[in-house]
Amino acid sequence: AVVSTQSTGDSMAVGVPVIVPLWGGVTEYLNEDNCIPIQVNETEQIPANFWWELKKDEKNHQWAKVKVDEIQRRLRWAFHHQQEAQEVGQRGKISVWERWTREKVALYSAVRFTEIAETILKRKHPDPAS
Repeated sequence: AVVSTQSTGDSMAVGVPVIVPLWGGVTEYLNEDNCIPIQVNETEQIPANFWWELKKDEKNHQWAKVKVDEIQRRLRWAFHHQQEAQEVGQRGKISVWERWTREKVALYSAVRFTEIAETILKRKHPDPAS
């Protein structure tokens, strides 16, 4: 499946081989072994009026600029190498289930919620010594 980065993990978790640009945050869990990668050679700035509100200090966000012919090339590869693509899907499934166990997600969430709570408290009650 050619997927957005938001649904990559869902597809991988059920063994669907994903075709995705190896760029940005997904490189934390995607690699050339567990996906069908699209190499990114170019990026472009995300327009300021895009669908989410950019914070004032985040004006230089970039996204991958992917060429259609590169997507087509990877789709053709998957079609002509179906067994290999299925194997990639299985490796992706294993990598998701090893990385995102319930325990690991719960621990990560607890740590992240604590960080967020501390940030909010610091904004509401700044340290007078600093």
